[in-house]
This record gives sequence, C-alpha cells and structure tokens, in this order.
Amino acid sequence: MDEDSISAMCAAHGPVASACRFAAGTIFGDWRLTAFIGRGGNGEVYCAEHVSLGTSAALKVLARDEPRAKERFVREAKLLSELKSTSFPQFYSYGEANGCPYLAMELLEPGDLPAGDRNVARFLLAVCDAVAELHSRGIIHRDIKPGNILWRSGRPATVDGRARSPVSPERSEPRKRWLQGCAPHPVACPALADLGLAKKIETSDIGHPTSSVTIGGAGTPGYGAPEQMERGEATVASDIHALGVLADCCFDGKPPRTWARIIRRATSSIPAHRYPSVVAFARAIRRRNLLLGVSAFVAVIALSGLCLSCFYSWWTQSGREVWRWRALCDRGKIVSVSRICEPLDASHPQYPGYIVRYVTNQVDGMILHLPKDTLSFTKPILLKPGEYRIIGPGRIDVDLSGPSNAVVRLKDCVLNNMTDVPYPQNGIHYVFEGGAYLNFVNLDRNIEHRRYIHSDGKSRNALRFRGPTTFKELDEEQAREYERMLQRDLR
Repeated sequence: MDEDSISAMCAAHGPVASACRFAAGTIFGDWRLTAFIGRGGNGEVYCAEHVSLGTSAALKVLARDEPRAKERFVREAKLLSELKSTSFPQFYSYGEANGCPYLAMELLEPGDLPAGDRNVARFLLAVCDAVAELHSRGIIHRDIKPGNILWRSGRPATVDGRARSPVSPERSEPRKRWLQGCAPHPVACPALADLGLAKKIETSDIGHPTSSVTIGGAGTPGYGAPEQMERGEATVASDIHALGVLADCCFDGKPPRTWARIIRRATSSIPAHRYPSVVAFARAIRRRNLLLGVSAFVAVIALSGLCLSCFYSWWTQSGREVWRWRALCDRGKIVSVSRICEPLDASHPQYPGYIVRYVTNQVDGMILHLPKDTLSFTKPILLKPGEYRIIGPGRIDVDLSGPSNAVVRLKDCVLNNMTDVPYPQNGIHYVFEGGAYLNFVNLDRNIEHRRYIHSDGKSRNALRFRGPTTFKELDEEQAREYERMLQRDLR
C-alpha cells in the first residue's frame, strides 16, 4: 500500500474505540498503534506503524489470557513465519508487550466476494492454492470464510453496490470506514488470513487424515463442516466443505448449473463423499465447463454431419454433374458462320433464284471440349440464353433443354439428347459445323425441328430421332438400309 492509502485508511478510522483494550499510541515493541480494525475470537487487530521506519502493519494482540488461547496464538505466529507464499499475509515480528503477546504482519485490505463465473473461479483457485499449501504441510485451517480472506494490492468490485461478503456486526462499521478510506487498485490478489484455528493433522490407524478430537466444535457456524461443529473432528474434508460454502456465497446461494454440482459434492454431509483433496476440488473448478464444451462440440459435429449429409445427397444427385459441366465449360470467343439465302434477281418473280451468303461473327459463349471417350450426365441440364459450342472428338449423352435464344454449335462430336420435351417447348437452336451427329433418343421426328436445326453444308452431318447412339452404328444402319434398297430395286 502507498502512503496516501495508509493515511486515508487511518484517518477514516479516527481515534481508537473506547471498547478496545489499548489506546492509540500504545507501543508494542517497534510498533505504535494508530487505529482499531476489529476484534476476533482470540484477539484484537490494530493498524500500527513502525516507530523508526514509519511502515504500516496489522498488529494482532491476544485478547484472552488463557493457556489454550496463547498456545494457538504462538502456533499461528510460528506458522505464519514459515509461510513465504503470497497466498498468506507476510510475517513481520512476534513478541510480548503490555502483558500480552502480539503479532505484526502485512496490512491487507478487506473486500467483497467476486461475482461472475470467471472471477469466482479465479478467486477460488487462488484460495485453493493457499489451502493446498497448508495441507501439504500437514495443517488444516478449520476457519475458511469470507471474513478471513483479505486482498493485496486492491479489492474486487462490488455488484450493484452491494457488499457480498457476510461480516459480523462488530466488524461491519470498521470495514465500511476502511473501504471508504482506501482507494481501489486495478489488480487484487486474495490472501488467506487468521491461522488461529489451524491445527496439525494426525494420521489414524487406517490411514485417513484426521485431527485430534476437540471438545466442542471449533470454527464458524455455517462454514464449518457438520462433523467439525458437532463433534470437533476436523479433517481435510472439513476445509473442502468450507470451500464449497465459500463458492456458494459467491453466487448468493444461487449457483449456476455448472457450479451447483461442484458445490453439492464439496458440501456433502458425509466426508467420504466430498472431494478427496483440495487439488481435486480445484480440478473440478477448472473443468466445470468441460461438459458444456463437449456438448457444444458434439452438437457442432452433429450439425456438421447433417450439413455434410445434405451436401453429399445433393452432390451425388445433381451437384457433382453440375460442377462437372461447369468445370468442362470454358468461356471464350465463339466464331459463328450463319447461312443466309437471298433472292438472286427480284425482276423475275416467276423464276426466283437465290444466292447463299455466309456471314461470320464472333460472340462470347461457353466452349465444351469433349474427351475422346463417352461423357454421360444422368441429370437434366437447363441451358441459359447464349452461345454454346461442343467440340469433339467424343460423345456426350445428356438431357439438354433450354430457351429458344440458346444456340448449341456441334463440331466433330456426337450428341445424344435424352430430353423428352418436344419442340417448340424445348427450343434450342442446333448448328452443325462439320462432322456432327445429333440424335434425339426419346423424340420422334417432328416437322418443327426444321426451324431449330441448321447446317453449314460443308461436312458430313447427321440427324436422327430414336436412332443409333454412335457414328459407327449409324454407318452400319445406313449400310443395311442401302442394301435393302438395292435388293428392292433388283426385284
């Protein structure tokens, strides 16, 4: 704490209360009392400053002149001097003055319990680190509660302006004055204080950690475990019970579903049903959202599988062929030749003559280069308006349809159109550019087709309805027809 914060805190306390045993200015070794902080079960806590250095400290003075209380006080001072972790208040000095023992330690701030899933988890894990260090030394705390958790370098913010840590009435007013005098800091670290009830763990014959039996329960009602408060039997499970109650207080007794399971197990009335260690309790906190994460992951996988299944179904039915059609088609310039028949001489209407004129133009369109083998499509393909050119050598079997402003130019290829939509409903214009064979597999000859099928007349072209599917079969059929015609003529 900086000097301004200390001065503000001391000024907020004002003079030492008349109910205190010692007045302001009383000297305890190297320390001078400046303000009264509060009273606990075994002692009183004052704000003090070093006589020579002027540094501040929290001075705890034993208030009960009993051998058992003094034994606990000495044990607390010795334990605090051995703990070097930041999870506990720093030890300064121990001694006796004015007829009673005193303990000088780091001056920390009281604060409120945090709120929110992540803040509560961070807070409890820090407290678990402190309790786990005590357990590793064979010591149980026996009095874990919000009032025994102080904050170093700041304090957490309150929620809606409400103080959330339950404090005793005699300590509430000093805490309010202290919080008003201390400026908040952006970073807060909890520290576990008040080791007066800490006790050494003894191991029973069956190997379970227990403490020596205390006549009458030791601890704070509401936080102490049932076996601790009723029979004075404190174990590692007792501290875990207190941690579970502390977690429940952070949520005002209404924990979320992810926390309710952890708190329910930690606060079980049967010690054997609680977590076996503080490490296991902390592990459960870290994994509190694991089930939600796994559920979300499974849901994402299931949704992805459903989407993949739908995509695969679409892909196998039509998407793959549409993709293949688009992959084979390249946009490019199509050079088209149109045949126009014009009257030769308009002056002789009785003997009309015509001259054939060829007009060449260039348009943008889709060009499909066929492989040498057969290319088959099982799903219909609907052409958009525009120019298309299919170039062989090769054969394509496809149900092709489209509007009357779609033009398909065939060159050196075989097109078996499997459409069953007759003209003029299916009004694609076909243009033979040489060596092309167009076969309507499912249509009969219709005079309407003459309006939609054109030829340049320069190369071998063929048109069939329900005819053979290849040039070879077409040649064989034509040869048989020619032979039958010759036999008929010979007769």
